[in-house]
Amino acid sequence: MQKRKMTKWLFPLAVASLVLLSACGGGAKPAAETGAAGTGTGAGAGQTAAAGEASKDPIKVGAIFSLTGPNSPLGVPEKQAVEMLVKELNAAGGVDGHPLEVVFEDDKSDNTEAVKAIKKLVSKEKVVAVLGSSGSGPSLGMAEFAAAEKLPMISMAAADQITNPVRAGIFKTPHTDVHGTKRIFKYLQEKGITKIATLNDSNPYGSGWTAQLQKYAPEYGITIVAEEKYGTKDPSMSSQLTKIKGTDAQALIVAGTNPGPATIVKEVKQLNLTIPIISSHGSANSKFLELAGDSAEGVLMVAGKLLVPDQVDGSDPQATIIKKFADGYQAAYNAEPDGFAGYGYDGLNLLVEGLKQAGGDASKLGEVLEKVKYVGVTGEFSFSAEDHNGLTEDSMIMVEVKDGQYQIIK
Repeated sequence: MQKRKMTKWLFPLAVASLVLLSACGGGAKPAAETGAAGTGTGAGAGQTAAAGEASKDPIKVGAIFSLTGPNSPLGVPEKQAVEMLVKELNAAGGVDGHPLEVVFEDDKSDNTEAVKAIKKLVSKEKVVAVLGSSGSGPSLGMAEFAAAEKLPMISMAAADQITNPVRAGIFKTPHTDVHGTKRIFKYLQEKGITKIATLNDSNPYGSGWTAQLQKYAPEYGITIVAEEKYGTKDPSMSSQLTKIKGTDAQALIVAGTNPGPATIVKEVKQLNLTIPIISSHGSANSKFLELAGDSAEGVLMVAGKLLVPDQVDGSDPQATIIKKFADGYQAAYNAEPDGFAGYGYDGLNLLVEGLKQAGGDASKLGEVLEKVKYVGVTGEFSFSAEDHNGLTEDSMIMVEVKDGQYQIIK
């Protein structure tokens, strides 16, 4: 495939006048709405007319999120967070005086659709970088294409293999399954738990967790006594749970995105499986509480601090930005943000910081991002040539569901 040329962000003046997409999935909506829900038209550049910036060419960025399908509880808040930030940035004058335009696409939670979307953004929209996708499978397909095209990309998906091994221009904002695994195992050590069972989605996200749980268990003195998997669309996991109940496992680790983990905890209660249930950060949102209902009570979860913004200590380096984002999101959408919204917010902030440091030369963006240091809502990012995620497990927390709410375990 012919490599696309990266040039300075010069675009036709015809795109300088834009309308905003509506926020997908409810909440407050921008005044104007165009195109199919969650796809196509750019968002945000129109705000800069009042700031006197409409005569400058916009910087065009692509964003591919899972706005429909199983991963939509991840993709919808990611899109909303990006739309909110675009409005804020453009109201303040954009990026170095250039309005920022984000062109959204929906990958429908499908790997093939994600690749089709990124190809469209490159060939038709001529974007300088891409955010997304929400899921690990779609992100891996996108990353392969983006790396070949030398297109900078920041993923909102958790799988370690998105950025490991490192590829030029490919970055990600969530904690990886490695971080989550280590944080959970540290907690199990503290509780004296040495035998576990695992139940993971068979998709790339769940499979990535399986690999890391297997890899790091010996380091923490933990033995995996049962390993079970389920399909993303499976309506029941009772057969796997019945097998696990017959083992001497002291805890069960679940790795997947909703609705799977919610179904699992419901069936755990039905089967009277009484060992602690610990879920990955793939289901760390309000949707899990909604789907699981009373069965969520007592479930443990590894997560980012944004899941419980009011419980973050004021001395924490992330406290200020978490409060700012949480308050802004609540005002815009009448809803509390979750970690997935934070991934989108951090992704665009990181990209904007890179654009500023690149001094208008998009060909330098991938290289510049490797040097970006940024305190975000997800964690303190410190990208390097060897680390395109820039986070550690220390910025993750353990929470427990109590009275239908997440509470930090201290």
